[in-house]
Amino acid sequence: MSEIETNSEQNKKRLASAPLTVLVAPFAFVGSLTLGIVLLSILLVLMALGTFIESEYGSAVAQFIIYDNPCFSFLIAFFTLNIAVSIILRFPWGHRRIPFLVAHGGILLLVVGCYQTWKHGEEAQITLPEGTVGRVAIKQDRQQFELKHIAHSFSDDPKPLHSPFRPGPFSFCLREKENKYILLEEPKKYKTIIRLAMHFALPSTAEIVAASKMSRNSDIKIKLLDYYAHSALEPVPPFDVNILWNKTIQVFTEVGDTKEVPRNWEMIRLSEQQSIAGMADMRGSYATMSQGERVSYSLAASQEELTAFQKSRPKGGDHAGLWGEIVLYYGGEHYHVNVDQLITLTEDQRFPVENSGLTIGNVRFSDRGLVVRFSLYTQSGERETMALLPDNPEMNVQARRLGVFGSYWVDPQRIMQKSIVHAEHPVLQRLMVQRLDFMQGPDKKLYYRLWSGQKIVADGVTPDRTPTKKPQFTIAAQTPDEVEIVLERFVPQDVPGHRVVPKPVTKSQLKEQRVKLRVTFEGKEDTFWIRAAVPTVVPLPPDQDQIRYIYGRDQTLSVELNFEAIDLGFGILLKNFEKRTEPGTRMPSHFSSLIDYVEAKDRTVNKVDMADRNTWFSRQLQDYRFLQDGENVLISMNRPGFFSGTGRGYRIYQSSYLGPYFPDQPQFRELYDGTIFPWETRPRESISMSTFSINGDPGRGLKYFGCFLIVLGTILFIWRKRW
Repeated sequence: MSEIETNSEQNKKRLASAPLTVLVAPFAFVGSLTLGIVLLSILLVLMALGTFIESEYGSAVAQFIIYDNPCFSFLIAFFTLNIAVSIILRFPWGHRRIPFLVAHGGILLLVVGCYQTWKHGEEAQITLPEGTVGRVAIKQDRQQFELKHIAHSFSDDPKPLHSPFRPGPFSFCLREKENKYILLEEPKKYKTIIRLAMHFALPSTAEIVAASKMSRNSDIKIKLLDYYAHSALEPVPPFDVNILWNKTIQVFTEVGDTKEVPRNWEMIRLSEQQSIAGMADMRGSYATMSQGERVSYSLAASQEELTAFQKSRPKGGDHAGLWGEIVLYYGGEHYHVNVDQLITLTEDQRFPVENSGLTIGNVRFSDRGLVVRFSLYTQSGERETMALLPDNPEMNVQARRLGVFGSYWVDPQRIMQKSIVHAEHPVLQRLMVQRLDFMQGPDKKLYYRLWSGQKIVADGVTPDRTPTKKPQFTIAAQTPDEVEIVLERFVPQDVPGHRVVPKPVTKSQLKEQRVKLRVTFEGKEDTFWIRAAVPTVVPLPPDQDQIRYIYGRDQTLSVELNFEAIDLGFGILLKNFEKRTEPGTRMPSHFSSLIDYVEAKDRTVNKVDMADRNTWFSRQLQDYRFLQDGENVLISMNRPGFFSGTGRGYRIYQSSYLGPYFPDQPQFRELYDGTIFPWETRPRESISMSTFSINGDPGRGLKYFGCFLIVLGTILFIWRKRW
């Protein structure tokens, strides 16, 4: 064959393989060593940067900025693809390729195992007092909004709706006009990296929730307005008001006579007080003027409470008994209750509140203080306690969970005419004088109403302040109850007595997170601040500023920001905790827990019902059976336990402890009721609490095997020259 013919055949083969070359070239680039080195170098740089960021801001910031960033995940996925393609490109594999295949296959298994851990792994904590069972563990690094539905008149009770919340480590707010989130805190170091990462992360992490149909087609939508990664309550200046009553007073002259003179202006200073810990309601404040008139100030937690403040009025007549009437505002309607009829109820009787579906029972009435306390029941069995005072309405305890707001109205003249209570009774004296009530509404405006001593004679909203003039207005003009008012100073509050302000985030302090939400429920919109739950030893009910209620048609929606929980599927019974210390010191040298794995039927058994704690321990130890090989398991600092009887394996580590507590300490009385545990013969003289870390890692085996293959492949590379 001539040279020309040979070249012609080679050109034909080259042309025939050209399309395949075009397809293989990108595939070869993806699996090339050059690209692998570049990707690995970028990953190493990012991980080094993450180490520096962690040393400056803490692990949470590094996790959010670097390791949880979608770009980092993309690089890991691309690097994994590079390794997989490089293996494919070297097919067919000979014996000299074995070290390469083993090492790179180990890397692939390691990445797959890490993905399994990241996607399906669990890391949580559970704290138990001795002698108790727990089944629910808390993820302290995973937050969620929990929306609970409280039905009033129907029995269907859907499960709570959970919406994950990953806001990141820095405070930000929403510019609604631009629909854009901006950082409120200027990073001290690594500004460009942090800004860039937060710029891409905020739109996805801040977009919460939750449009869901829970029951009866109730639509729920939540919009995040502001997020403070660390916040504080800054006291606001007191509410100062100048008041002039249109009345004269009698004064003594120099010769001993009396004469009537006009009243002078009086300055009143009021500040909203935060509620007492454990109380179910917010508390207001009041002041008494020189002639006995009272001025009160409180903060409305919802539009419904403000409407009740403005529109709840006594009707009198058959609606009012000798001891007055109660006006309940519920579901947009007012209901009037004769207090005399309530007083006559026996312990087992219920009083129906017109056609509201509500009933009243367990009434407690005090004529010494004119206070009425009662329990309010819905058709679905929900119950809440109310306490109403006619002379101190700012101190009323409302049924906020059910959305029922009440007022207690008493005619003091009627009681005095019957001579049942002495005319000098302090409550009657307070009711017979004028009272001016102020309430800040959810819109941050100030509302008022004026009580004349027998009825409400005026109500409204105060004028807005201008840059050059203080609000000045007259209430009940041209009447005997006329009063002139000048608002010297009024600063709207976010929570009673305070406004919420952001604080810089540091890695060494316990952070107090707060979010500002706009919630739409059944067409109603509410905007409010809510404080995130904090990790506690024993799960506790939320404080007032940690839960918010939104009211729909005969139903209530509660909103909380707490932690994700794991239902382990089995119970851990802590039988005994032991601690040993270094000789001659109080430093612990060893601590361990003796536990049993049991079948727990109630997933909330580790929540202490403090109202029923006398029988709590005995109930904890009932209706449980020991699971196979689950008795007397010892868990210590370097000896974790393992349980896989529920189809999923969990490792249980001894994390920390609290106590011991002794009988002279309040913690002992709260945690122990004197029960003799079945495995002991006498009551406890001390009680301790143990904290366990729960780890579920489905990728553990793949990660270990992948690391083994990487090491094995490296060894084979070294010995390959001898083959």
